[in-house]
Amino acid sequence: MDTSGLTRFGELVQTAAELRPLELAELHEIGAVLREVIQTASALAIRVEAETTTLSKRYVLRDTTGDPDPEARLAEVRERMRRMVDLLQEADLQARRSHATIGRIVQADPDAAADRPMASRG
Repeated sequence: MDTSGLTRFGELVQTAAELRPLELAELHEIGAVLREVIQTASALAIRVEAETTTLSKRYVLRDTTGDPDPEARLAEVRERMRRMVDLLQEADLQARRSHATIGRIVQADPDAAADRPMASRG
C-alpha cells in the first residue's frame, strides 16, 4: 500500500463516518481499499515474524520481566504473528467476497421501479 492508498483509506474512513447514506460506488471502493489494507497488514505481520527469527543473532537481548530466555518471548511473537496472518487471510477472503458481491449490485432505473417499494436504508 503506497502513500496514495493510505490517503484514500483516510478519506474513506472520513466518508464512512459522515452521517449520510453511502453511494454504491463508495461501498465498492471501500471494499477494494479494505482488501488492500488487510493484505498490507498481513505482509507486515509476515515481516515481523521473519525479523524476530534473526533478532537474537543480530543483538544481545534480555527480557525485562527477568525471564532468562528472551528467545521465548520472540517465539511467542512469531506465533502471534502467524495467528494474525491466518486471521487476516480469512478477513481478506471475506473482504474479497463482499467486494465482488457489491460490485454486482447496480442502481436500477428509477422509472422502471416506480411501482416497487424502496429498500430500507436502516
